[in-house]
Amino acid sequence: MLRKVSQAEVERIHEKTLDILEHVGVDFEHDGIINMFRQHGVKTDGYRVYLDAKTVEKACSTLQRSFTMKTPYEELKIGEGGVVYTSASGCRMMLQPNGSRTTPTVQDYINARKLDASSPYINLSSSPLMFVPEFAKGNADLIKAALTLKYSKHPAIMSCFGKKDAEDTINLARDFYDTDEGYYCIGVGNVISPLYYNEDDVEAITAYSKRNLPVVIACCSTPGMTSPITVGGTILVNNAEVLAGVVMTQLLNPGCPVIYGNTTFTSNMRAAETVSWGPEVDMIIHYAKAMCDFYGLPYRGGGSLPAAKDLDFECGAESALCLQATMDAGTDFIFHVFGEVDSLNAFSYEKYVLDEEILGELLSQKNRDLFSDEMLNMESIADVGPRGNYLTEEDTVEMYSDEIYYPRLFNIGGYKAWEGAGKPSVISKAHKEVEKRLAEYEQPQFTERQNRLLASVLQGID
Repeated sequence: MLRKVSQAEVERIHEKTLDILEHVGVDFEHDGIINMFRQHGVKTDGYRVYLDAKTVEKACSTLQRSFTMKTPYEELKIGEGGVVYTSASGCRMMLQPNGSRTTPTVQDYINARKLDASSPYINLSSSPLMFVPEFAKGNADLIKAALTLKYSKHPAIMSCFGKKDAEDTINLARDFYDTDEGYYCIGVGNVISPLYYNEDDVEAITAYSKRNLPVVIACCSTPGMTSPITVGGTILVNNAEVLAGVVMTQLLNPGCPVIYGNTTFTSNMRAAETVSWGPEVDMIIHYAKAMCDFYGLPYRGGGSLPAAKDLDFECGAESALCLQATMDAGTDFIFHVFGEVDSLNAFSYEKYVLDEEILGELLSQKNRDLFSDEMLNMESIADVGPRGNYLTEEDTVEMYSDEIYYPRLFNIGGYKAWEGAGKPSVISKAHKEVEKRLAEYEQPQFTERQNRLLASVLQGID
């Protein structure tokens, strides 16, 4: 469903958000940030912060609608037409083509990095990607950051899971790129719903803001459990908790780039479980984007968020619906775009390339000029006339390969052709595509200094 958000609704959400911020408050479990709020005249009570309308307005006046990440290899604009596509984060299992599940290995992490590097759509690498038990527990985020830099030249998401991991991975990116200027990496931080930033959240987010590096602040609530049971109440609390974090970054460092994030799911209240996709998520995506536009911020949201446990009809339907809602909303930063299943708990290589097919179909029809003189084909219409056909028309021969999207993995041909090919399933075709991509992958070439830096972190892991 394409949800139309009215200006009156946006203004009402903002009005009620200000009421929550001023009278309910948000907890920031960090002494230094509480002192910073006090220095700006903000009322506090222990770790509870009460933001008045004037403070919120002041903070919002310094926000950036867009910014550009730059490394020695690529530039990536985010916001105002610049769209980011980045894959998985946080999954703890691998879903195999036969439906079994395995624990992610170092090679799984590397293979996913190679898919990202060779994807026609991914333009930002996600170092959080997946949980790999083989990585040293105290050094896992730094290892994943080094592997991310090693296998792709895309700009990268570094860690945002606490002060040490954030600072260590930021420093690695700084040293690898040999720069301490501009926006050379980005973090994805979180607020704990409802209305709570713990010490690690604050320190990770501020590690980026203090260095004037971009950071996403995202909520991920569950209606009826960590947010109100109603969609409207959930949207309201989400807006308040994210906006409070945005205000924190701007009081700390006015003008530092920040992205408003929302990955709120729906819920199965019969079992008190989080469910990544449902029609409620569609509405939440659209309203969160509307609030970003109201405040003047880029928006991170949506993705491919199936709750399905296997690569089946449910998985395809939920993935397509979520990606459609994400694209319809005009999302600027699309996380979890490829490969995840089971409410982001598992990762599948085959689903990764099938998600690429879905996104390819959606993008093929985006921003097309359908009614230019060339596209209207008036001359062909006149030439063919009634009862003719367009099969041998010059325009058809010249334009068919670009004008009509042709999926590589979906079975759109006739039954006889499909039967003659051995009745291949899309899963089997996707598996062969993964094997082909991994076999053809070529690793980027870096300087001796960069290679030594990465090797000092990886120490034989790769």
